[in-house]
Amino acid sequence: MELNLSPILNFDGKKMEIREEVALPPSENDSFSLKNPVCFEGYAQNISGTIELIGKASATVILTCDRCTESFDATIDFEIDERLKKEDLFSENDDPDIITFSGTSVDFDEIIYTNLYMNLPSKNLCNDNCKGLCPVCGKNLNLLRFFETLQHFFNSISLYSPP
Repeated sequence: MELNLSPILNFDGKKMEIREEVALPPSENDSFSLKNPVCFEGYAQNISGTIELIGKASATVILTCDRCTESFDATIDFEIDERLKKEDLFSENDDPDIITFSGTSVDFDEIIYTNLYMNLPSKNLCNDNCKGLCPVCGKNLNLLRFFETLQHFFNSISLYSPP
């Protein structure tokens, strides 16, 4: 989705409210998938030729637990604070924190995706008490009741023979 900045591009101090639902296309390389479009609410403001894009976003993503490999939903709430500048033939932009664009619009999908990706958890757990998989047989230990887990553990020990 392209975000049209023409209403504020040539007007210093002008502000534009933004409320958008952004449906990001799925990517096969991602470790997550979106359950719903990303909801963004914020504004863009022209401050001396630099556009400040500020707001809050929320997404429900489907992640895979790092311990038990089950899929689960997680809500990711994150803030966006980006600086955008129109590409200029006569000046160079050496600041890596400023996103340059040409024309009157910017790729809003890319900004949302980058900020969402940077706010994903580094460790995906379905819950804090996830027991993971049995190291011997690979069963999901969360699906067993307490006594079944103990029985499974002792049976696994008897099956396991060290190298």
